[in-house]
Amino acid sequence: MLPESLRHSAVASALVAIGNYAQLAKGEPLVGDPAQDRFVYILSGAAKLVAPPCPSDESSGTGQVLAFHFPGDMIPVLRPRDCDFRLIALTDCQVVAFPTDRFFDIAEGDPAILRWVLTSSLQALHRSRHRMMQLGHKSARQRIADFLVSMAERMSDARSRTCRIILPMSRRDIGESLGLTIETVSRQFTELRDAGLIETRGRSHVRLLDVPALAQVAGQTCHLGSVQHI
Repeated sequence: MLPESLRHSAVASALVAIGNYAQLAKGEPLVGDPAQDRFVYILSGAAKLVAPPCPSDESSGTGQVLAFHFPGDMIPVLRPRDCDFRLIALTDCQVVAFPTDRFFDIAEGDPAILRWVLTSSLQALHRSRHRMMQLGHKSARQRIADFLVSMAERMSDARSRTCRIILPMSRRDIGESLGLTIETVSRQFTELRDAGLIETRGRSHVRLLDVPALAQVAGQTCHLGSVQHI
């Protein structure tokens, strides 16, 4: 459940004891806990974090996809409030939820676990800031290219010039995360395929044929295994 290096300690055992495990079917939201904030750890599968439309703003549609999450991600999920976030399964997935107050009370006994949570949070913050920059400054093609390189890094490490990924999210999910229409997302996939940068099979299977070239389209510099934003 925790990273291998953190599992073998009394603190880790105490954390496992307070975790609430749940199996979510594809499309199922994690049920909110009105009494407490929680950390949610993804054991398997994939999920999206969504900000639903506020009751006062019916024009906002289905809401904004804020992030995609994969096994190993630790996600803070606040107790339900108006306009708050929801975690929704993209595939069948297993999660474990920890009450944040009890988690920190126990984790204080092991600095390595606190460091892991902080590192995970900082990585998520960096991805969120980068996506906000995308929405303001990048073209549709750059956003899609950047998204694909980012997914390759997270799902396959992108350590070779080519790689294969299976996207668990729909084209609509991608569009809602990048501020694009589903038609624009589909058109950009087609154009990147016609340019010889990707191959696709069905909706989910994508082969990146030249990761450094795709990163360049996205406005990045790419050293295999490490992408830097410019």
